[in-house]
Amino acid sequence: MFQSFEILESSKDNLELGRELMGIEITDDELLSMEPELLVRLQQYLKEYRSSRSAMAAKEPNAALLPAPVEPETIELKILSNWSLSGATFEEVEDIKGDYLGTRVTQDNVTYIARHWRMTDEVKKILAKAAGLGFGCFWRHNHPQDSYLEGNEKYLKGCHHIGCSRTHNSPWLFVLGAESLSRRLGVQVVKEITFNRVYHQFMDTALERAAAPMHQTYDNLVPGTYKIQKGAGRCYTTHPADFQQLIEYLSEQITQ
Repeated sequence: MFQSFEILESSKDNLELGRELMGIEITDDELLSMEPELLVRLQQYLKEYRSSRSAMAAKEPNAALLPAPVEPETIELKILSNWSLSGATFEEVEDIKGDYLGTRVTQDNVTYIARHWRMTDEVKKILAKAAGLGFGCFWRHNHPQDSYLEGNEKYLKGCHHIGCSRTHNSPWLFVLGAESLSRRLGVQVVKEITFNRVYHQFMDTALERAAAPMHQTYDNLVPGTYKIQKGAGRCYTTHPADFQQLIEYLSEQITQ
């Protein structure tokens, strides 16, 4: 009798677990009316099940001991100026220490910083001219490289160029790169503009058909001259004064 009473009390304690395991409702009356042998089997099953559950739980890491998830760091930059063109925004930004980083370019959900570049009237005129002729995309897939895009490791370092193309999938036509950036009497100036060698067949014709045919030089660039970069680059370096006539001709030839 004592054994039956003990089994009954244990089974009552495990009633909720038993209901969960079997997926059916067991009323108190049904539990009390169970045969003693059935109660013994149920108790034994619950003990074994609980033991196996405890063993599994012991192997799992304790959530309380795990480090709290780290939220992505929010990088706040001070915006010094803002300019828009072709669905893109150009923001001159500095970090929380007051160091100037460059121009943050955002277009079609992609953001990068053009290192040290400022949105001077000269730069705006160049970009606006390009956009007006259909070269209003200021990034391409993998150009800048993903590491320079917002949220990645080189984002604050910034990439060295701003480039223009017809689409985000086509090669860049020209860039304002590190080699283009210069200062004169403390003011930023565009020293040169680099055109992509991918379009060499069009570029060669453009140089020949200029108002005064342009010629290659190995000295300092002056209007009417150009250079071919050394090494693997082999891109065309041109004087800013020749940009308008070159971009106008190339816009007629390059359709995509």
